[in-house]
Amino acid sequence: MYKIGYISLNNELGEQYEKELKSLQCHIEMIDKERTTQLFANNNNLLQQLDTLIIEDYNLNNLNWVCELIMSIRKQTTLPLWIIASSEKANRTKRIIYLQLGADGIIDHGQDMDESLLMMRNLLKRFKQRENKQAVVQPSLINGVADFKLVPQNLSVCVENGKEVNLTKLEFLTIEYLHKHARKTKTYEEIYQNVWNDTYQNRKYRVSNLVFHLRQKLELDIDKPKYIKTIRSKGYMLNI
Repeated sequence: MYKIGYISLNNELGEQYEKELKSLQCHIEMIDKERTTQLFANNNNLLQQLDTLIIEDYNLNNLNWVCELIMSIRKQTTLPLWIIASSEKANRTKRIIYLQLGADGIIDHGQDMDESLLMMRNLLKRFKQRENKQAVVQPSLINGVADFKLVPQNLSVCVENGKEVNLTKLEFLTIEYLHKHARKTKTYEEIYQNVWNDTYQNRKYRVSNLVFHLRQKLELDIDKPKYIKTIRSKGYMLNI
């Protein structure tokens, strides 16, 4: 059974919508004003419990508030998001703005919901299938190393349990290069040329020193590194 969050500042769900939405075989979670305010906070637990979210806009008459809410939700999740809005021509610009900000669809208030319900059902089904696939643990090819994800915009890396580790620019360039060639040995010279690309003489030392600092940030035990493996006399390999 799907769980649909429904935002209405008067905390009411019209009889028409309740009947139509129940046809999706779902549980409807009413979200009042206080709980809606909490959605502006990052890592909100409520969003993680929902399969889709509907924002009732036709009686809010607050474009900025709805826009900020959509942007905040989109920063936290790819959850299917629908807006119930008036179908009047005067609201066409507002509806386009909502879609540009990341809403998946606009439901016309007061109109037949058959078409919208079919789109919602299809999107919910695909989203749930993708979610289930992602939930399947994909074991690493080497020693069962956990997920390792680069976050370029933050110059950071997410390691086990989603922990995000901030890096310097040189550290990130190094781990990014090793990540592109995961499970392949890259020599000291190759790493140096792709990160520094200058004529400094003691290149092996510079690469080794940088990897030492990377291990201090990424490894639980730098004496027994899980991610960055030393390939004796050659260089390093990212073990993911």
